Amino acid sequence: MLTKLEVGQRCSEITRSQEMNSGGTAIRADLFLAVDVPLPWPKPVFNHQLLMGVEELLSNHSSPVRLVASVPENNNELTLTAYTLNESSLSRKHWAFNPPDLPALLEGILGGQAIEDFIEVPQEEQKREIWICTQGSHDVCCGSEGTSLAIEVNKHLPKVEIRRVSHLGGHRFAPTAITFPDGRMWSHLDIEDLLEICNRKNIGKGLLKKCRGWCGSEIGKEQVAEREGLNLYGWDWDEYKRRTSVVSEEKSQTKIFVTGIHDEDQSEITFEVLLIESEETPILSCDRAGEPPSKWQKQYEVQEVNKKFD
Repeated sequence: MLTKLEVGQRCSEITRSQEMNSGGTAIRADLFLAVDVPLPWPKPVFNHQLLMGVEELLSNHSSPVRLVASVPENNNELTLTAYTLNESSLSRKHWAFNPPDLPALLEGILGGQAIEDFIEVPQEEQKREIWICTQGSHDVCCGSEGTSLAIEVNKHLPKVEIRRVSHLGGHRFAPTAITFPDGRMWSHLDIEDLLEICNRKNIGKGLLKKCRGWCGSEIGKEQVAEREGLNLYGWDWDEYKRRTSVVSEEKSQTKIFVTGIHDEDQSEITFEVLLIESEETPILSCDRAGEPPSKWQKQYEVQEVNKKFD
């Protein structure tokens, strides 16, 4: 296995060609925030003038939050979109703001306060939305592959809200994205994958492998175990309130218990997943070409799935 990039090689191309598993690498967050931030974006994006002081504000919040910059549709009419995790899916709210007022708006959202001084943009129904990482200043793969995918998706899925956003993690898996309201992250996406995701009919084995995980499960093995619900129950699995817990850990083997309770009829399903820690793969980065990787990712293989109750 390649352990470092040569100058001129792309991290996403190598990761794809070596079939490195992206399972377990999704963001773990109870709240996602997309703030319109005019281009260009620095690395890190929090160094942008509009976001000065925001990172410290987020670090003091009691539950995990992920804020990303979003390319504005209109630099003179900036908006903030918030997705809050409610056990199984994420609910959406959307505000317009003036740049000097952004800290006050964020403080109100993070504090769970009534935000009376800001204009909330109403929505008729829960829409499907896709945030695609396109931050070229963070990694060239996201800047090129992510941007190309966003342009293509706008042509084929006009009824879906597409956002070009800053770093989502896992640039070596570009194009990478998170879909709402389900809160799932994806790797090495193409237009056929997104059509399959948005049609919500059957989920193929190829697409299943591209699911990095769900934002409500802990990063790593628990996200890999939760993903098996999609394999067992298809897209209906996203309608369940899900919980994962580690039952046992012995050497390289881990048993994880997964529970799902349906939102509407409260029916319960449970299954146990046996995972094997197979290897560690390098976390490659285009801006570290020629250097040995400083971080590695554990790889987990599903050895056995036992349904306990159906």
